[in-house]
Amino acid sequence: MVLAFSNPLYSQEKTKRIELHEDKKLDEEELAHKKEGFYFNALPLFSSDPVRGQGGGLRTNLFFNGKKTDEYFEYQPYQYKVSSQLFQTNQGVRNYFISLDTPYIFETAFRFKSSLGWDYNPNSQYFGVGEKSLETLKERPRNQPGYGDYDSPNYNGYEENQSYRRPAFKPSEIAGGNYSDQGYNSYTFNSTTLFNSIDYTFWKAFKWIGASEISKNIIRHSDKAWSPSKDPLFGDALWETSVPNSESKLTEDFLAGRIKGYNGGQANYFRTGIAYDTRDFEPDPDSGILVEFNIANVSKNTGSSFDYNKLFFQMKYFRKLFPSVFEELVFATRIAGSYSSSGTPFSEIRYMWSVDGPLTGIGGLQTVRGYRQDRFIGTMAGFGSYEVRWRFASLKMGEQEFTFSFVPFYDYGRVWDSEKKIGLQSYKFSYGSGLRIIWNQATVILIDLAKSKEDTQLFIDFAHAF
Repeated sequence: MVLAFSNPLYSQEKTKRIELHEDKKLDEEELAHKKEGFYFNALPLFSSDPVRGQGGGLRTNLFFNGKKTDEYFEYQPYQYKVSSQLFQTNQGVRNYFISLDTPYIFETAFRFKSSLGWDYNPNSQYFGVGEKSLETLKERPRNQPGYGDYDSPNYNGYEENQSYRRPAFKPSEIAGGNYSDQGYNSYTFNSTTLFNSIDYTFWKAFKWIGASEISKNIIRHSDKAWSPSKDPLFGDALWETSVPNSESKLTEDFLAGRIKGYNGGQANYFRTGIAYDTRDFEPDPDSGILVEFNIANVSKNTGSSFDYNKLFFQMKYFRKLFPSVFEELVFATRIAGSYSSSGTPFSEIRYMWSVDGPLTGIGGLQTVRGYRQDRFIGTMAGFGSYEVRWRFASLKMGEQEFTFSFVPFYDYGRVWDSEKKIGLQSYKFSYGSGLRIIWNQATVILIDLAKSKEDTQLFIDFAHAF
């Protein structure tokens, strides 16, 4: 006699261990193009950023998608993704990391992410904290005192005037000496970070999220660093000579008691949050919504140098427009806001964390393109974006598939000194357009040209801005 036992999880009629929202399923056309098994890409990095400079390096991605018959093949962007990067620029920026991402790990409701990285940026930007940072940049003609300060029409003009040497006139400067202000808005940020998170999917599209992050930050200042400066009369390279930088904006605010974390320190984050996510394909969604809220705590009791809390809220929305006319035309928008409690160091006020990864700003590729990275930071920050993503062509080369999208966009954002001042006025705006090259569905190459009242910027990077 043979006894047979049946396992309901592995019966002939396959049942899902997790009930997922139908909107998260890939559409039939994209599902048909999704690759099976392992695939690998190595991307030479040629990045251009107005703050970080022009640089190069290598990013590698190893994907495992499984088989079409797998339990969640039609819902997962991939089963496993291992990424690594080596990158540096002509401005001295260096960024190295290795990361792991495992949606629905072992065919469960859990997702695990982990990364280890080192970021070194000798040209990090600081323009002040709070609503004062929203003020128009001021410049002196050829950086000379006694002529008054004027509104700067654009950032390039502002930066150009800072490069001229001038006589001492600040209390911290030696009488009779010459100085420049090229480092006035700059500092060096050196950070090593270990990050781990786990989330749990329930009720089809909701997620509980728990995360920890250990970050060691070292900050160095531009004060008294020597650099070539221009002669205020002649200006050309023939008359350049090296002089020390004057006292930086960062030092001014620290001495005035406006900021904490002047020299960096240890920041050990513990986060918890909840999200609702119906996006059909995270790397390049056609439809769906993401709504998330998380709370972060940093405490001296856990080895940090500071005590503070942070809150972050974000909503992203994606929808196909006129599907009967355009095969691939997607409207994408997002709105987000953050809060940092008193005691937050200046370098962490700018820092926001989403289930999709970290952001900094306001200003730069991830928030308001067209303004310098971290141009505006404050206790309260709010920002948003609109994009239209039109996939106008596709190309197949052997086993490699490429899709091309034209993306006009519009960004906005600002900061406030407290939640009581939040309103709908005095936002900063930028606009532009870009190209997206989608490689095998899960790798997005971004090229954006953005313009604001202060600047025009070109960005080359990986992944959508949001």
